[in-house]
This record gives sequence, structure tokens and C-alpha cells, in this order.
Amino acid sequence: MLSFVKKCALALVAAAAFFAVPANAASEPVIVNKPIVISIRKGIFPVKIASNDPAIGGLAQKAFAMHGAMDIRSDQDAVTLRIDREGGGLVAKCDMLPQSLSVAGTNDAAVAELCDKAIVALGNRYGWKLKPIFSKTKIAFSSTRTGNREIYFSDLLFRNTRQATNHKSLSVMPHWDPAGTRLLYTTYFASGAADVYSVDLATGTVKRFAAYKNTNSGGAFSPDGKNVALALSARGPMDIYVAPASGGNAKIIVADPDVKTSPAWSPDGQTIVFTSGPAGAPRLYTVSAKGGKKVPLKTGFSYATEPAWNPVNPEEIAFCYNRAGKMAVAVFNVKTGAIRDLGRLTGAKRYSHPVWCADGRHLVVTEEVGKSTFLALVDSGNENFAKFTRISPTSFRNCSDPDTLAQK
Repeated sequence: MLSFVKKCALALVAAAAFFAVPANAASEPVIVNKPIVISIRKGIFPVKIASNDPAIGGLAQKAFAMHGAMDIRSDQDAVTLRIDREGGGLVAKCDMLPQSLSVAGTNDAAVAELCDKAIVALGNRYGWKLKPIFSKTKIAFSSTRTGNREIYFSDLLFRNTRQATNHKSLSVMPHWDPAGTRLLYTTYFASGAADVYSVDLATGTVKRFAAYKNTNSGGAFSPDGKNVALALSARGPMDIYVAPASGGNAKIIVADPDVKTSPAWSPDGQTIVFTSGPAGAPRLYTVSAKGGKKVPLKTGFSYATEPAWNPVNPEEIAFCYNRAGKMAVAVFNVKTGAIRDLGRLTGAKRYSHPVWCADGRHLVVTEEVGKSTFLALVDSGNENFAKFTRISPTSFRNCSDPDTLAQK
């Protein structure tokens, strides 16, 4: 029989093995806090932010609180991350990181960049393969902040928001060009009908882009910025067209009696996904960017619309579906046919119009609450949990139609 001393020694070894995070490398730090271990095993890192500058610490805490792989806590069941001013820059330190991280500057953009560095580094410790999001994602959207629905653009943390149009009319559905220098959007200000216009974000110069007979909408740029996908009803039914981004005649690429809307490009620019079908039962289809027959995507949903192709993972398409009368979002894998139902994870929330952030993990969506709409961030990277965070401030009324610019 084992002696009492040996039994105690074995018990301590067993406890250490239980409380330690499974190591990917010999340098992996050992944690002896059971709640922290359990959280990390679920793919969520518990963290509390400390800083010698309250404003910088507050912004960093906001960023970490939005990220689905992070959980902001204030108790002992969290790992402290310090983000401090040092000289003319910022430095992040954490016991879980082998070395400190730093960036030049102390403005909002520098905080976003350092948060991304810390998130990526912490994720790498556990093989999560996280990518930058806050410093690499810009958003465009429409809002009735001024009383009229106009187009705005901002960083993901809503710290540098600017108004792009001032038509005092209905302007919706903005789309970024890949360079981040202009937006295409649908507006009624000139003719009273839906036309597509362009605005230069540096100069504010507005130009007409598509004003064919009947309805003009869409305006999604190809990944190389050379072409634009549009939904036009020039011949009667709403069809998908492609036009040169520099201007010129639009060419129809799929035409049939069904209404077709919401074109979006594949990351390689070879394929366009769109919504098509009879009223009340839209489905997702793809077509070659050069034109041809439309191919259905077998999502398994009788109502699927507003597709968005993942710029990081070309196998994934996010879309909106009807969940018992409430709109929600799912992700379809075009290679395997698998579905990640975010609506199941987010419950009773009503949201739609998903667009991907630069990390290929998070989505910006339109959230509906009563008669009001907001922008929210949804994490799609955890199969058991989808963090849902409203990101648009209350001063921006009725935000909707988000589009994201994923910068490299």
C-alpha cells in the first residue's frame, strides 16, 4: 500500500495536470486556476485590462469585449493584460505572452493595432489562429442620424465616423471599393427612382454610376476592383449584371423570369453568389462572373438571402434566413455542404445582412429591435457560442445595410 506521503504527492501531481492548460509546446505557461482552464478549453480567453491611461485602457477593454474568443472579467479568474503608454507609443504585457508587444503612436488606430497584436499572440498560444480585426476592418452603413437616410463610414470601434452623403433623401446599400477610396450606393435623390451613385471619400465628389430604366441596385466591387456586380431591372425582371468599375455599359450575366438581387463576389473574382426565386421563397445561387447558368446552393433552408462570401476562407458563405418568423444568420460551407447556424446560438435576436470582417471570423449584421435597427458584431468561430455585441452608438439612429472593407 502507498504511504500517506506518497498518496499526497500523487494527488498534487494529478491536480497540477488537471489545472494546467494542455501545452502545445514546452514553453507553454502553466495555469493553476481551474475557471481559467475551463474557459480556455472552451475556446475563450478570460482577460482583464489594466493601463496607466484610462482612455486607452477603456478603448482596449471595449475591443476585447467585442471579440468572441475573449471574455472581459474583473475578478481573479482572468489573466491581466497591461496596455500602457511608454514614450511615444504603446506597450502590451501579459504573463501569458513570452514577450511584450508594442506599436508606434497612442491614437485610436494605435490602440486597435495593439489589441489585434495581443489577440493574435494570445490565440497563437492555443492554436486558435486568430487574425487582426480592429485595425483591418472598416465599415460603411446607412443611418437616419440627420433625419434622412444617408451613408456613413467608420472604423469597427466607431471612433472615427464620417458622413459620406448629404442628399437629404433615401440613400442605402453602400459598397466599398477594394482600395477604400470610394463607395457605391443606391439612392433616390436625383431621379426619384433607385439609381447607383459613387462618392469619393477624400473629396466628397458624387457621380452617377448606373441609372438604367427601372430599378438600379447592388454595386458590389470585384476583389481586384476592376468590375462591379449590379442588380438591374432594365429589361423588366431584376437580373444580375457586371459593369466596368471605371464606368461603361453593364453586361447581363444571368437572365430568367425570377427576381435576382444581392450579388456578392467570390474571393478569387471568378464567381458571383446572389439571391433568386419567387416572392417569399428566395434561395442562393452562383453563376460564373463571365455569365452562364445559375447553380443552386443546397443550404437546406426554404428562405435564404443576402449572401456574403468570406474573404479569408473561400469555402464559406454567410447568409440570412427565416427562423420561425425572425431573421437570423447562418454560414454555408460550399465544399462540404455543412451549415453553422448562428441563429441557433443567438436565440431570439433578429438580425440580417451579414458581412465579413477582415479576420474571416466575425460578421457585422443589422440588428432589429422593435422598430429600430442597429449594427452588431457576431462571432462565428465557436461552434458552441456566438458572442453578439451591438456596436453602433445610440446617436446613430436606425443603422442598417452594413458593408465591410477587409484591409490586408
